[in-house]
Amino acid sequence: MTDIAARRYAAALLDVAAEKGAIDRVLAEVESFAATVAGAPALKEILADPTVPAEATARAVAAIATRMALSDTVRGFLGLLASRRRLGRPEALVTALRQERDLRAGRATGVLESAGPVAPAQLVRLREAVGASIRKTLVLTERRDPAMLGGLRIVVGDRVFDLSARTYLESLRSHLLESR
Repeated sequence: MTDIAARRYAAALLDVAAEKGAIDRVLAEVESFAATVAGAPALKEILADPTVPAEATARAVAAIATRMALSDTVRGFLGLLASRRRLGRPEALVTALRQERDLRAGRATGVLESAGPVAPAQLVRLREAVGASIRKTLVLTERRDPAMLGGLRIVVGDRVFDLSARTYLESLRSHLLESR
């Protein structure tokens, strides 16, 4: 499944789940199904193999979904995807579902990279400032990068807020060379 198709299917599933007030449950069930597929290489191969008849794939997915006691909504959704040969990359669907859920909730996820620990008060200020800049509630995951000289870098989607010492020094160097 392409990322574009995954986003469209995710939006449709979340529309149905929102009507039933079950967005989190539906997401958890799809994540559980994706984890089951990831843990069974033979199943993953069957779902991705275009030579396996779509009806056989749909029957296998229905049996697995029933055994996992998934809701009717998720079972029907997975059956539809299987019949259309769109279950080859269930992890792409999970990613798209999480992104769509966050988008609807006005949230964005990002990564805060730093050379050392960031004080909790500073983390709150950074989250609020960057969140205000992108007009979303920001959820940050911290990651240590010992290669950074100092400062920090926040990556949110395709936007990078680079406040690292290395970037500052490189821009200072570039500015000094231009002023010669």
